[in-house]
Amino acid sequence: MENGFQIQLPKNHFLQKLVDYYFFIDIPVSQLVMKEEYVLPFPRLTFGYFFEHPFSVTNHSKNKSQTAEMIISRISTDKISVAPLTDRLKILGAHVKPFTLAYLTNKNVSELPWIINTKELFGKKAESFQKKIDTCGSTKEMFTEVEKIFQNTVLAKDLSQIEIVMETIEATRGSVSISFLADTVGVTSRTLRNYFYKYIGCSPKDYLQLVKLKQSVFQMKNDPSSLTSLSYDQNFADQAYFSNTIKNLTDQSPKKIRENLPDFRFLQF
Repeated sequence: MENGFQIQLPKNHFLQKLVDYYFFIDIPVSQLVMKEEYVLPFPRLTFGYFFEHPFSVTNHSKNKSQTAEMIISRISTDKISVAPLTDRLKILGAHVKPFTLAYLTNKNVSELPWIINTKELFGKKAESFQKKIDTCGSTKEMFTEVEKIFQNTVLAKDLSQIEIVMETIEATRGSVSISFLADTVGVTSRTLRNYFYKYIGCSPKDYLQLVKLKQSVFQMKNDPSSLTSLSYDQNFADQAYFSNTIKNLTDQSPKKIRENLPDFRFLQF
């Protein structure tokens, strides 16, 4: 456990390809360096249950704000910030693969809200899950219930083409053309674009940018190299293009992100 943050990998074999890890955090807000914090755009979906300690979530790109109690965050390049509404941070959640939501619902992912109300999407299943979580006596029991709800909600469908595309993007660290990805699974670039909106919720171009952002931020956190070296490592033409791309996605310069990385509360990287 790091700073009150506990994680567990999925045990079910099928869920291992859908879920990165389950997590639980329970700390007083007084331990946070920043009371409101911008969330870096991230090529993963996040499920979160906030118990009796909801968050305010603001989408600055859409000029909208709402309270988060049990939500799923969409993959997006929007500028989003979060702020606790009580004196405690208590969250049970999961970081999941970009196509996981498509296994849980038959709805077009791009047509779902920017913050998905889990109870509205899954109804009685979500309500039953909340009641079980609220009676759990340990983190281990909560992780078991999270695994069960995923198992009981997964739909039988074939998403092998989009999964292959995601694997290719990860393997190339986002440095791959959309036409190559389309050829990999034997479809047109237009069809692939439609797949992305239906199953991922964004365009292929946006998703590739998010993967490169993830790789860049990970390297900024773990590698003391200069930003010039990092920009070349991430296949950007030069540092200026690298910096402009990062700032367009996050509203922050790479230098500022590197300075603030220890404060990012969801430990995505």
